Amino acid sequence: MSKALDMAEMIRTRLLTAPLPGEIPTTLDLTAVEVMVDRQKNILSDVTKAVAKARGTAVTILWQGYQVADENARTPRMEHRYTVSVWSKPILAGENLAADEVMEAVMNRLWQWIPSGGHVHGEVKVKNGGLVPDNKFLIYDCEISLTISN
Repeated sequence: MSKALDMAEMIRTRLLTAPLPGEIPTTLDLTAVEVMVDRQKNILSDVTKAVAKARGTAVTILWQGYQVADENARTPRMEHRYTVSVWSKPILAGENLAADEVMEAVMNRLWQWIPSGGHVHGEVKVKNGGLVPDNKFLIYDCEISLTISN
């Protein structure tokens, strides 16, 4: 597996792990949410199935690419960018989780997180995001990035 997908799996694991004492608490239990790494396949069918389940929400992690992070480093350092998207039903009912609340919990889990291993340099940066227009789903996303050396 590539470093980019290895890191996406680490992000997935982070989201599916409850906060430890001293970490930023989340308002929602993300361990009940389906989190998927988008491997450039037709993930829409998986998202549709996950959103149809009881909690009505799914999270996808998509690697967007990379850019040189430090031109003067002794070894190449690349800033890898990911889009984390929260998908939900447009109208909530019963036990369904609100997409904006899930996105807030996702950002809290990733904020100032320093992944161990994988030659990561520094903490994850949570960047811009917002509402994504869609006719079938309510989707919120945000961009995160982290620097990895080769």
